[in-house]
Amino acid sequence: MTHRNPNQITELRGSGFSEAEIATIDAARDILRRHARSTAALQSWTMLTDYLALNAVRERVEVFRVLLLDRKNKLIRDRIMTRGSIDHVPVYVSEVLRSAIVLDASALILCHNHPSGDPYPSQSDIELTRKIVEACRVMEITIHDHIIVGFGREENAFSMRAAGMMSD
Repeated sequence: MTHRNPNQITELRGSGFSEAEIATIDAARDILRRHARSTAALQSWTMLTDYLALNAVRERVEVFRVLLLDRKNKLIRDRIMTRGSIDHVPVYVSEVLRSAIVLDASALILCHNHPSGDPYPSQSDIELTRKIVEACRVMEITIHDHIIVGFGREENAFSMRAAGMMSD
């Protein structure tokens, strides 16, 4: 199931594209998303951040998503957990855990965007990650990373794992 952001389509309509061009762009985005899911989209940092950026581009609010992985780290599902405001997204640890258990995921990659463009995590981002890691540890579910995607002059992503902000 594709989650469309109506703001993306509205934005295209306001920029001089014809309805046929908008439909073509929308179809191309869907094809790219499906291709990224069906290939080794999660096997390198660049491929992963490209995939996440493709799905978060032009979001005007924070969106928290979870990539649910099987034992071989193959993507089971990319799930949007919740949408928030321009600088906050409410996330419930129990909902993240429930999604992992229902889909029999053995690992997760957490991700959200910062519409401000600055991908550096806030204190609440750090605390939320710690809570999810602790809850998942009890259920023997691995959290590979929490990636924050920002869009400014250029796309960028911040890995909490690489920054040493996640304990094993």
